[in-house]
Amino acid sequence: MRKTDRIEIRVTPEEKMLITTKSKQANKSISEYIIKSSIGKEIIVINELPEMITELRRIGNNINQLTRLANSRIITCVDLEDTKKELQKLWQSLNLLTTKSV
Repeated sequence: MRKTDRIEIRVTPEEKMLITTKSKQANKSISEYIIKSSIGKEIIVINELPEMITELRRIGNNINQLTRLANSRIITCVDLEDTKKELQKLWQSLNLLTTKSV
């Protein structure tokens, strides 16, 4: 839905600085941050997410390479226990991080 209405508010310099700081921490614009905060939506910030995404991509790449080798009959048996453990660690980390909020 296109946003067409405006709301203007007055804040102290300290309040403005606090709102600006919190919106930056949440990686949101000031408008997005104020809207989400005021309608009761939880704002979750996961600073470690880019590293986790990189790790998940590496694991996915490894699985794809193993799948190709298995389909080409170059390998016949794959031990994915280490991969399962790494995925479990990432999953637990994501679960812990999603409980943090601004």
